[in-house]
Amino acid sequence: MSHVRYRLTGTSFPGTVDLTVWADGRARLEHARAGGVRAWTAELDQAVWPWLLDTLRSAGFPHVAAPTPLPGSTLRELTVDGGLGGSLLFGWRDGGELGLGPALRILDALVYQVGDGAVRETANEVPRLAHRSAPDPALPPLDPGSPAAAAFGTVGGRPAYALSRPGRTFSLYGLPYGEDLGSATVTDAPTRAVALGTAGGREIVATGGDDLIIRVWDTGTGQQLHATTGHGGPVPALAASGGLIYTGGADGVLRVWDAAGSLGELAERHEGAINAVCVDGTLLVTGSDDGAVRLTDLSDGRTLHSLPGHTGWVNAVAAADGLVASAGSDRLIRVWDAATGQELRALEGHEASVTGLTFLSVAGRPALASCALDGRVTVHDPHTGILLSTWRSGEWAAAIGTAPKPPAPTEPAAPEGPATTATREGRATAGGGGVPEWLVTAGDGVRVWAADGTLSRELTGVAADAVATDGALVAAGSPGGTLWFWRLADGDQLPEASTAAASGDGGVTSLAFDGGGLVCGTGSGTVRVHHPVDGVVAVPTPHTGQVLALALDGDLLVSGGMDGTVRTWDAVSGRPLRRLLGHTAGVTCLATGRVGGRVVIASSGYDRAVRTWDAATGRPLSVVHGHPLPVYALAFGTVGGRAVLAAGSYDGLVPVRDAETGENVVVLGGNPGTVRCLRFHGPDVLAVGCDDGTVRLWRLPDGERVGETRLGDVPLALSSDLYAVTHNGLSRLTPPESQ
Repeated sequence: MSHVRYRLTGTSFPGTVDLTVWADGRARLEHARAGGVRAWTAELDQAVWPWLLDTLRSAGFPHVAAPTPLPGSTLRELTVDGGLGGSLLFGWRDGGELGLGPALRILDALVYQVGDGAVRETANEVPRLAHRSAPDPALPPLDPGSPAAAAFGTVGGRPAYALSRPGRTFSLYGLPYGEDLGSATVTDAPTRAVALGTAGGREIVATGGDDLIIRVWDTGTGQQLHATTGHGGPVPALAASGGLIYTGGADGVLRVWDAAGSLGELAERHEGAINAVCVDGTLLVTGSDDGAVRLTDLSDGRTLHSLPGHTGWVNAVAAADGLVASAGSDRLIRVWDAATGQELRALEGHEASVTGLTFLSVAGRPALASCALDGRVTVHDPHTGILLSTWRSGEWAAAIGTAPKPPAPTEPAAPEGPATTATREGRATAGGGGVPEWLVTAGDGVRVWAADGTLSRELTGVAADAVATDGALVAAGSPGGTLWFWRLADGDQLPEASTAAASGDGGVTSLAFDGGGLVCGTGSGTVRVHHPVDGVVAVPTPHTGQVLALALDGDLLVSGGMDGTVRTWDAVSGRPLRRLLGHTAGVTCLATGRVGGRVVIASSGYDRAVRTWDAATGRPLSVVHGHPLPVYALAFGTVGGRAVLAAGSYDGLVPVRDAETGENVVVLGGNPGTVRCLRFHGPDVLAVGCDDGTVRLWRLPDGERVGETRLGDVPLALSSDLYAVTHNGLSRLTPPESQ
């Protein structure tokens, strides 16, 4: 069968990406890395194949003269088996010059979408075209390895340590004899970080790992205090009402949140990604890749109806005045009676998948507007099914919303003569005493329309996947992560609020206003709450990648993740406090300490930068870029009475720097292998644990080695009183030699 194959590989690219798109709408993605191969299959929208072939044909494929790629560069390879048969090999940056930019935009987006956001090395700059993505069952899951983590602290007022190993979320042991103080196993996912501390008068243990969940227990009672979790992938849909946020995930889960965090799952799971969510009073409606439209009573969480009928996935839902509308890949708009679940009618008018629905008022009567990948907007009477108007909004449309039309300024009476555009527009939308409404579409631009299709203004010509309006503002989000705000009355943009998401959150996938704030769902699974002027004010969702590091400092819990963010939480309640942005890759280690009279957080990881932050305000304090390889350990201490920060890296070197200025105090060599843990032993002595199974003691600032203990296994954590924990348990370290 005809297909297009797209490969990405190179020394600077993480592995090899291999995407195949077939003419019948199937797709398969493979991502080969050092740790193995992972793969996904998906179904594509019917628009993909002709769209892709048209862009390749317009570029003259395969008869394109590609320059010889530079040695070692990232390569793209395009192979077509079918009408445009041929193959082309070219460099990562050569596609635009070859006229292949439009085709590569589709293919790069499909790499991201077919993998449900797991492969983030390519841009996602088109509307959602891949559905029903799933890991390929023909391949075994990747072996996550056998990670372990440990931490020292107290349990029951006595010294203790926590140790996580495969099959056990954590175990607690007393010092110095290692007696069992309790344990828990709550997940099969590996635990990669553990912390012990005291918060709110409780002794607690915290864990985090591959399931992205941060869990905290009271070690005295054994009670789990909270488990901070979110969606395991993109958030294609959300709604906000009465201070609550309802999110639909690509994982098929519907969650409810407030600004302080998750309140739990709501209703039963869908069997596919949830693409649409809306709220009307106490009625919540969802539409999914499984083709189902589900109605839920928010007052008791009871499922009222599961509406069959759609033959493909459902992309859009809307509800108002006892009616529910739904639409998707079968191109039909179905209207239902919300009380009985009976289908009232099926409306036609689109030649491609319907992507958005909204109820509005036209001439004082209810109407239903839709948009689709064919670029058309239709407006129907939902009670009679009569088509009121239709027009082309652009090349494609991804979302639609309504906004009240501001009253026109008072002007002198116009002389008798032909009706103006403004007059015609007012007659089309206002009569019958109803409130005139505009329609706002997002797609290959963001545009404002009268209900008869008259273009009022174009707010931007840049692609957008999501749009939301309130009485005064229009907000739109791009697949590249940019968020814009405009004033509805004059179309002027609020430049101080328009932000590009440089935090690795991925594209803006869903938007909703509630109470003056804007809720934003992203391709990475993050949910943010924005103020139009002040920016991000809350991020209730946890990490969107593996949790790799934890630290406890009183009531403050700090976490670092593969998503490149550092988060702070109230340790007892789990309430999110701050999200610290700056790292460009996964955060592998954290430490807290007192510097200049304040609590400071230090973080580092795969981007090799050591950053410090004011724990109280989240303000960045310093950044040091001196490491050639990833950093895996951090520790605060004192040398000569001044605060210092030590960092241990893959290369075995340990720079010890002034914690305020970042200047080197001493750089410790002679640590063969990766540095896995660090701990100061009183003033001026630093313990360094390496993966060669050795802990070395160094006197500072002269850098003299004053002790060494061979453990026979990798040290996971060190205590200030000279203990080490490995996979196999506790070891006593040799005290430092006297001067």
